[in-house]
Amino acid sequence: MEIKVNEQAQKFHLATNQGDWQPMIGHAIQIDEFTLCACPMFDTIFGTVLNISEVTTGHRVLLPIPVVGDAYEKTSTAAGTVAFLRTEVAEEIKRVINKVGKQKIIEQIEKSKKYNAEHLPEMPPIVDVDTDWMFDEESETVH
Repeated sequence: MEIKVNEQAQKFHLATNQGDWQPMIGHAIQIDEFTLCACPMFDTIFGTVLNISEVTTGHRVLLPIPVVGDAYEKTSTAAGTVAFLRTEVAEEIKRVINKVGKQKIIEQIEKSKKYNAEHLPEMPPIVDVDTDWMFDEESETVH
């Protein structure tokens, strides 16, 4: 399986159970024909987690990955985050694809696309975002 991680952060819009699109910022992960996104979000139990979803539907591919301990250290820089996604996260996604089967995942994504088309407005476009300021030693952004 070929793995590509987009080093450029992007703004994705994932479908929610409330019938709208939730904007999330993260990185795209391409594994064969699947384009997924890894976006940090807050979980009431684990704190910060990585949500791994298919980009056009928001269909969750993995359980959220807690960003604690070793994962926190590895994702503390932009380069470290991309490396973590390319190795550990992508390998876990590959295990799921191999266990469940590509066809089953494709069917679930198609089902999500159909549901979204019937119940949601058109998905906003995926756009690049600048996150370099977050990793600068001293940010010049005034809050």
